[in-house]
Amino acid sequence: MPVDPAFDPENRELYTTLMRSPDRYRFDHAVATTYSLDFETALAIPIAIVFRDAENRNEMLRSPLALLQSVERMAGRMAIYCDRGRIKETSPAAARLMALYEKTITEVSAPGGGAFHPKLWCIRFQPERKGDPSRIRLAILSRNLTNDRCWDLALCLDGTVEEDINKVNEPVVQLLRALPGLANSVTRPPAPTFLPSLLRDLERCFWDDLPAGATKVRFAVNGLDEGTWSPHKGERLAILSPFVSGDALKHLAEGYDDPSACQLVARANELDCINHAVREMFEIRTLDERATEYEEDDRDEACSADLDGLHAKAYLVERGSRLHIHIGSANATTAALLPIRGGRTQNVEIMATLDGPKTRMGTIEETLFSDGFRRLLAPYAPAEPPAQDAAAAAEKALEKLRSKIAGLPLNLHCVQLTDAVGLEVEVAGKAPPIEIPEGVSCFVRAITVANEGGYDAAPLLSGTEPRKALGAVPLGHVTRWLGIRLRDEESGVELAFTLGARLIGLPDGRDAAVLRAHIANVENFFRYLSLLLGTLGEGSFLESETAGEGQWLRRLGHGGASLLESMVRALSLGSGELIEIGQLIKRLEDPDGGTSIVPTEFLKLWASFAPLVVSKGARQ
Repeated sequence: MPVDPAFDPENRELYTTLMRSPDRYRFDHAVATTYSLDFETALAIPIAIVFRDAENRNEMLRSPLALLQSVERMAGRMAIYCDRGRIKETSPAAARLMALYEKTITEVSAPGGGAFHPKLWCIRFQPERKGDPSRIRLAILSRNLTNDRCWDLALCLDGTVEEDINKVNEPVVQLLRALPGLANSVTRPPAPTFLPSLLRDLERCFWDDLPAGATKVRFAVNGLDEGTWSPHKGERLAILSPFVSGDALKHLAEGYDDPSACQLVARANELDCINHAVREMFEIRTLDERATEYEEDDRDEACSADLDGLHAKAYLVERGSRLHIHIGSANATTAALLPIRGGRTQNVEIMATLDGPKTRMGTIEETLFSDGFRRLLAPYAPAEPPAQDAAAAAEKALEKLRSKIAGLPLNLHCVQLTDAVGLEVEVAGKAPPIEIPEGVSCFVRAITVANEGGYDAAPLLSGTEPRKALGAVPLGHVTRWLGIRLRDEESGVELAFTLGARLIGLPDGRDAAVLRAHIANVENFFRYLSLLLGTLGEGSFLESETAGEGQWLRRLGHGGASLLESMVRALSLGSGELIEIGQLIKRLEDPDGGTSIVPTEFLKLWASFAPLVVSKGARQ
């Protein structure tokens, strides 16, 4: 009997649950890829790892100190790769925290000239008990690292690292190994130091029981080497793809003589642009907008009614007695599926295939078109494709300009001033000049500056101005991220995004300055200590009342553990929190010799702990 439908829209998980460690294991390292990214969502990932019980993204992001502490702990243990020019505009507050996270994110490009489009997480967990094997979690998704409400899909696999090589994983290993080399060669950062060992473990990882009744799993990557992935032909085919192109759909439908054998679910506005003869090859449905309407007062928690558009990608094929479910990043488009010169696709994509007998997995009708999913669908009603108005034409032109600008290697020079740091941006290397079209404005700014319109970037991009001064900011506000804003003056269409630059001449103490800016008083210092010691949420930590430093030393909550007790417990466990506290005290010292944030009473307490921390660390 088939398992429960794999595509039931009520079978949902939070994105951040991917980071949750298995029992008796702890997070070690992770590599992720995404097409687009926003800083707020990226910041939610480390806080989900450090504070496992924090489920609500908005609640996570309300505590700047919690964000700061989690980013500090996770910054060197993660690497995120995204398509260049696809980091979204962000708020200055989030941008300032990204100063500690900036080495984690690298912008890359597809060798074929299309989009870098794979979405995956590869996470390693280490055992808490000596002798247990390492574990790997691999998630293949259709979801980007953004705060998006579209309906997406994810395949999550957990496995154990063993002695033998698992050749099934080789396509994923090759993709992850290629990532550092896809960054701009002029400003390319070094590869993460943990990447080689993570790849060795991934090569030797064997997956636990597969989901959806599958008995086999395979992986494929498009866009890196010759050869392209496409679903094997069978007797029946179903495609779930928000974006489609005529050539790709025609290629997928070849070999299926009966239109009823090919089913397609896509966005209506995309289908309207497809040739009628190609549409006739499929039985077509779309996501019914009425099915996602709801009344806020009628529900207590998230449900399928929260869906706001289709973004999932899947291909299901019935081949004899078996069912293939292909899940990943590839839309049914030319750029994703069809080879260009050189035999590879324009886009870089990743797909995973679950393969098993229909007696276990079900048929296409049973697996994809369950009652829950059918409720969200409506027959496709063809309409005339919208005529391209001036705004649409302007948006298309700005997108092309975005791609050109995003391909430039940029240096951001830091100039030490009396009480601030001057910022000057330049185009590195021998990049060809970019002429800004007449009627289009291009502005650049440091993203940590609030309400800043930016500076005219046209002279810089055209090569007539070697450097562009971007003003001055406090040391704690220096980041490598630049805000770019394009505007078509006639239509008023704007396009804003974030680009990374290579920092040149960054003054010493920037990271410490970020800490001092957020831990600006005694109360915040003790709150931060409570985070380091794992006491988030206990009593008065969450209250706004002011506590004297003596009171903070005595207790962290109403009836909760005292700070002294927490420090003694951390010392006995040898779990590293006290080492972090020692490092924090050094970094919070005022470089100009002014009053320290760290209260005198705590420094006296720390003086009795410091020798014990050093001694215990030496013995271990």
